[in-house]
Amino acid sequence: MNSFENTVGFITGGAAGIGLGVGRALGLKGMTLVLADVEADTLDKAAEELRAEGITVHTEVLDVRDADAYREVAERTLATHGKVNFLFNNAGVGGGHAPAGETPLQDWRWVVDVNLLGVVYGVEFFLPAMRASGEPCYVINTASLAGHIANPGMGAYCATKFAVVGYSETMRQELAESNIEISVLCPAWVKTRIAQSRRNHPDASEAAQAAGDQDGMNMIDEIIANEGISVEALAERVVNGMASGTFYLFTHPDFWPMMKERLGRITADYNEVMPG
Repeated sequence: MNSFENTVGFITGGAAGIGLGVGRALGLKGMTLVLADVEADTLDKAAEELRAEGITVHTEVLDVRDADAYREVAERTLATHGKVNFLFNNAGVGGGHAPAGETPLQDWRWVVDVNLLGVVYGVEFFLPAMRASGEPCYVINTASLAGHIANPGMGAYCATKFAVVGYSETMRQELAESNIEISVLCPAWVKTRIAQSRRNHPDASEAAQAAGDQDGMNMIDEIIANEGISVEALAERVVNGMASGTFYLFTHPDFWPMMKERLGRITADYNEVMPG
């Protein structure tokens, strides 16, 4: 997909970071944007910025954990615009840093509800209309390199990102003969506020504590500052990947040795059941 005039895109987590960066790149190419985000003030500021650049933007305040609210937003979007050609299931949270056996269940529920079910709801509520439109359409699900390579202390996050990769692989097979293409976005560090995502924790006391605890995020913030790519570079990767139909949208070639090591361990273990 490389033509965006007269298309409509729906983007969750669209008020900042990856969602806003990709939205801006596609909006400048002619796509009408519907940005959805849980942060109303940030969403308003993002829309104002994009409109000043000549981009057509509509906004929806949406907590992707809320299936009923999501369904209403999807129905309203389709009724208003008549179609959605591009679905970017991008909203996500980091979930904190705790080992297995010490991760609060409320954190598990929060991370699963946003990172996994938020993707599922987008697909379930928009895909039928995308199929029926007959127009070229594209779905991108945001996973992470952590959907291929696990990290200690990130069980909930990695579990959901592995799940998004698997879900996307299933969709790729199901959509193979349709008018809908799909990619799964698997970046490493990107210069976003993912380290501060607990500011939107559903437990108000957790959110307040996170807002006042800067020390707990300094390590990840420092890594992102040093190793993260810009959202503009990420958006360019996405647009180029859509043009080529690339399924796995990876970034950061320096992480390839870790991926290769994992593939090597899988091969070695699988060899135990191979004949001869």
